[in-house]
Amino acid sequence: MAELRARLRQATAPLHEQVDAAFSDFSLEQPEDYCRFLRAHSRVLSATEIALERAGFAALLDDWPMRVRRHALWADLAELECPSPAALSIPSLNDFASCWGVAYVLEGSRLGGRVLARRARQANPTVPIRYLEHGEVARLWPAFLARLEQHAASYAWEPMLLAAEQTFALFAEAAALEHDCEYG
Repeated sequence: MAELRARLRQATAPLHEQVDAAFSDFSLEQPEDYCRFLRAHSRVLSATEIALERAGFAALLDDWPMRVRRHALWADLAELECPSPAALSIPSLNDFASCWGVAYVLEGSRLGGRVLARRARQANPTVPIRYLEHGEVARLWPAFLARLEQHAASYAWEPMLLAAEQTFALFAEAAALEHDCEYG
């Protein structure tokens, strides 16, 4: 395993486990829970993708347009007639080190999407899963990791780690908000 990825993975492992536990409480087989699951992701993903773009991060990843998932997520929410939630406030991204930390969490979050998509589809063959199946994971994740190791290693560790931690914390907060939400 590459050095920077290993450091990020080890340093954020407790938060990653917390987020996994928070999202495992959603039963994707239940339409209301699937909607809440997507809403929770939308609370974080949309704002962080936009923040990365505003910070100029897309210039570091020439395949950024293929990585953007918010439009797929919004389409799934619309098809489910599920109201879009307000985005959570995210910390400012003032440097590329922070951008790499956020991107590490976002790109890693797509890894479980295929498994979750299969679960959702088994329960309902017509459920929209554009978001969960977005992108070619087998190509996008390794390409991201290669760029992370090649380009991000020269950036300061502390802001990168802090941004990754804050992004995991935002996902956990979003899951908690949706667990507490009731809508018709």
